[in-house]
This record gives sequence, C-alpha cells and structure tokens, in this order.
Amino acid sequence: MGKLDLSINRDKSRLVHLWDDIEGFDFLGFHNRKFPIRRKGGHTLFVMSHIPKKNAMKKMRGKIKAYTEPRAKLYLDIHDLVKGLNKKLQGFKNYYLISPKAKKWLNRIDWYVLERLTLFYNKKRNRHKKHGNLTDVRNEIGHILVKLAS
Repeated sequence: MGKLDLSINRDKSRLVHLWDDIEGFDFLGFHNRKFPIRRKGGHTLFVMSHIPKKNAMKKMRGKIKAYTEPRAKLYLDIHDLVKGLNKKLQGFKNYYLISPKAKKWLNRIDWYVLERLTLFYNKKRNRHKKHGNLTDVRNEIGHILVKLAS
C-alpha cells in the first residue's frame, strides 16, 4: 500500500470474524454477511452473500422519487416517463443484482417504483384516490418497465 500512497483509516476499519458472529460488514453499497440455507435432512449450510445496504436502498428510492415527483413532468406520457426511468433502474439492476439473495430487497424497490408511477398516473388524470388504479398502471406499463428483482 506504500507504493500507491494509500493508508488505512483506523476509525473506519475493523476486523470481522464472519464465521463467529452474524453481524457482517458494509462495503461499496453492500452489506456482506453469512446467510443460513436449509438443506434436506435438517442440515443448515451458511453461505457468504451480500445484499444492498439500507442507505443504498434509501438513495435509490430518493433518486426514483426525484425523477417521478416534479409537477413539471406531468406533460409527459407515462410511457415516456418509464423509458427515462428504465435507464436508472437498469443501472441499479446491473450493480446490485449480482447476488441471488439481493432479489428479496430489490423487490421492495420494484414495488416502490410501481407506487410512484401510480401517483404520477393519478396526478396526471386528476384522480382523487391517491393510490388507486394500481392495476391500471401495472397493465399499461408492466411490459416495458425494468424489474430489478428479475
């Protein structure tokens, strides 16, 4: 590390014994820890895996909200809004979906995207039910929307 002129930050660095505790550690937007997997015959196997951090999920939701919330975008058709949103979602998917365990957490973001698009749809059409028409939105844009958990 001397050749690269890098130094270890003692405040942020710590030793983690992964096989002794279930705590894990955070690195590059992921929380890494061991997860139990149940096998036939009652055997439990522990596998090292990573999931998106809570802060990373919060940032994803913030970026999605910032893209879908402004009233200045109400002139857009919902298909055009989804095309722009798909670029962000595909980037999230490429980065965070490298672990099969991450699907459970990314499914929450998929649901959040559908809620935000339903709010946009209802606001554009002056519908009084804020969260109504979810099935209409799902039927209209479900085939073009990028899913993070698939």
